[in-house]
Amino acid sequence: MTQNPSKNPWIWVPTLYLTESLPYVVIITVSVIMYKNLGISNADIGLYTSFLYLPWVIKPIWSPILELFGNKKQWFLSMQLILSLVFLGVGLTTGADQFFTITLAFFWMGAFASATNDIASDGLYLIALKPDQQSFFVGMRSTFYRVGMITGQGL
Repeated sequence: MTQNPSKNPWIWVPTLYLTESLPYVVIITVSVIMYKNLGISNADIGLYTSFLYLPWVIKPIWSPILELFGNKKQWFLSMQLILSLVFLGVGLTTGADQFFTITLAFFWMGAFASATNDIASDGLYLIALKPDQQSFFVGMRSTFYRVGMITGQGL
């Protein structure tokens, strides 16, 4: 795939990796803080939210399966839509009677969508940039991922 000259990597690389880190930090870190503030016990938080890491752990297994279905851009856009719906669902159900179970299910779906989004994002990066450009932008990629990790926590 050749890069379209109108697609400036100085614009899309930072935003791509910022949007890659935000769902991760919300699902992994903010969910724990939210549950604690809503009165869930530490034991339940530790037990149930620890399973939210699983989608990122199985990314090496999950990635080749994604290659069989659709392309990276389709996966990226569909996962962004799913993540939007997941966070909307969490926001709308925090006041429900069974909010812990419902929001945990939403976070679980969000974890898989976010891990899938990570795979698609990294694939887009590799396809759109030549190897020398990839080397040049790797620092920016890492920096904006970390910026997302910090801003996602509300700091």
